[in-house]
Amino acid sequence: MKIEDWFQKLRTKAQSIEERWKEASEQERLQLADQLFYLRQVSDTVVDLWLQFEEKLSNAIRHIKQMEGQLPQAMQQEKAESAMPTEEEPLVQQKVADNETVNEADSEPKQGKLPQELHAYEPLFRRGEGFYHLRMFQDAKKCFAQLVQESPDWESGRLYYAYSLLFCGELETAFREFRLLAKSASSPNVVAISYNAIGCILAEEKQWLEAAQAFKTSLEAKPEQQEARYNLALCYLMDGDAKEALDEIEGYLQKHEHDWEAQLLWLRAAQLLIQMDEKAEPAPPSSLTLPNRKLDSETLQEMAHLYEAGGNYHRAQICYHFLAERLPNEGWAWHGLAWNTWLIAGSKRALTLMKKAISLAPGEDDFVFSYGWMQLFDGNIPGAIAAFRHMLEKDSANRLGQSGMISAFEKVGETREAKRLAKQFLDDSDPYIRSLGYFHLGRLAMIEENWRLAEQYFQRTLPHVDQFREIPIYLQLCASKLGGQAVQGEPVQR
Repeated sequence: MKIEDWFQKLRTKAQSIEERWKEASEQERLQLADQLFYLRQVSDTVVDLWLQFEEKLSNAIRHIKQMEGQLPQAMQQEKAESAMPTEEEPLVQQKVADNETVNEADSEPKQGKLPQELHAYEPLFRRGEGFYHLRMFQDAKKCFAQLVQESPDWESGRLYYAYSLLFCGELETAFREFRLLAKSASSPNVVAISYNAIGCILAEEKQWLEAAQAFKTSLEAKPEQQEARYNLALCYLMDGDAKEALDEIEGYLQKHEHDWEAQLLWLRAAQLLIQMDEKAEPAPPSSLTLPNRKLDSETLQEMAHLYEAGGNYHRAQICYHFLAERLPNEGWAWHGLAWNTWLIAGSKRALTLMKKAISLAPGEDDFVFSYGWMQLFDGNIPGAIAAFRHMLEKDSANRLGQSGMISAFEKVGETREAKRLAKQFLDDSDPYIRSLGYFHLGRLAMIEENWRLAEQYFQRTLPHVDQFREIPIYLQLCASKLGGQAVQGEPVQR
């Protein structure tokens, strides 16, 4: 039997136990537990045998090289995979150097030790390395703790030790080890990786300024350390520095143009910059010209939202098109596709798509509202009113349905009924709903050419001006009608 087939048999056995457990009787569960215990023993034995094999293989390669006349120091030229994190949980927002390597030749021992002395501890290093890559971090920590005690100047071993501590949850001790390496290591690679790790730990504590400085220092030690550049951009974004975040992530995307996480970061930074400066028009990198069909659904959905927020409806439409293909029974995917199709090309095709969304999720008021809104702007006032009334028949206090009815009444000139509904919003406990009421009343006052009253209503919406983008235009119009300058209110921070 091939080893691949043997492991497949073990995986199938474990899956079978998992599937049978829920319906098993008490006696059957005892038998299944015995089988699980046996599989655990098999797993432990396989790990031990693999580590023994890895140790023997490393020794054999080293001895053969020596017999062939190569100097022992040549062994130091081998690339050891760097001890960068392999799990995302402790550093959920930071990028890690998956492909980075630590050159042990750059980590030559200090204090007069000979290279040969390192090889006395090579089996211990390889054993710890094996545990680490199997994600058995407690066992890896024990091996590297012993290695660091007996050979404290082996920098790559200390780097593995620091990351093992990190994944064991010993953050303070790990931080001290990384800081020691950052200050004392002779290898620029080790210094760069250590500062990147320091930055990740600081970022987990939301110390964005200190984390950014650590990532900058990592880049100073090794400018091609692209993970530190990504992390620096993320720190800038989290700290509200949109322009700096864009500059850094664009540099990163030049080398990693298909990295979807970096593409999302660029979109978030661009959205933040536009919120801070409406005149800003950040040009997307070439890799963001079109969404990628291969991206996972969650990423496509987030990209679609960011594209919509930035007014890039064509790219949002493409994202929702991929999502509707992949998730044909999800109403929200069809709703997103319908809404962006309507914004681009009108209601002819969009209404059919919206009906599809409603049929898949008939209880979603948002979908019915969107259908009525499309009808309203298509000139089908009776159809729009029918949709909004359908919402209000289920819940007469539905603010979304009421808002639609206010707009419909406004269209047909029934301002008195529109005002009656809008004033109900002013008693709501939600500040946003109250602002929405003032927004409607302001528009109705403009229709009646009561510019002073309209200006006063629009001033009351300023705490939510970011969600009512027409307000600055309406205020300017009111001011011009009143013969003065628009009053620039300071938006209230949420």
